[in-house]
Amino acid sequence: MENNCRLVANIPYGGAKGGIGCDPAELSIFELDRLTRVFTQKIHDLIGTHTDVPAPYMGTGPQTMAWILDEYSKFHGYSPVVVTGKPIDLGGSLGRDVATGWGVLFATEALLNEYGKSVSGQRFVIQGFGNVGSWAAQLISDKGGKVVVVSDITGAIKNSNSIDIPNLLEHSKVHRGVKGFHGGDPIDPNSILVEDCDVLVPTSLGGVIDK
Repeated sequence: MENNCRLVANIPYGGAKGGIGCDPAELSIFELDRLTRVFTQKIHDLIGTHTDVPAPYMGTGPQTMAWILDEYSKFHGYSPVVVTGKPIDLGGSLGRDVATGWGVLFATEALLNEYGKSVSGQRFVIQGFGNVGSWAAQLISDKGGKVVVVSDITGAIKNSNSIDIPNLLEHSKVHRGVKGFHGGDPIDPNSILVEDCDVLVPTSLGGVIDK
């Protein structure tokens, strides 16, 4: 993460990692609000507009960053630049949510171009269907790529002909995951990295490929 942050010159995104050990899906919106605010109370002197700027990661999003911003402002005054990933109406950046998905697409296009190929017609396996994976799947599908396997923390699905990504996105939003999607067959999530494909796109936790 530190190396990623260095790509943006003179913006103190830091490089440290911090978080709370919990499953957000098991907490109410009120519990998440309170938990985030107490966390911010503990670290407000460690973060800042010229120190470390927190960014959303697993299990968080614009609402989480809005809570951090609001709680931080109680101690240091209104400081919208203290967090990134906040809602647009609080000063967030247009296109931030899709930015990493575009990055995956651009990198994939560059790689395939070296072999005289394009995204269209290639078969993709996408491990992870959070912000990065879901946007990558949508953009790849829009370019004519065939997403044949998708997995997330709830399970994995396969459709050798190509998964209907818009329908999967809607299902995942309603059911909080890909499990139970009827547009594909359930498979063992542990097989995701060895499923037959042209391009494997790992978008979940780091370290899944270690050989």
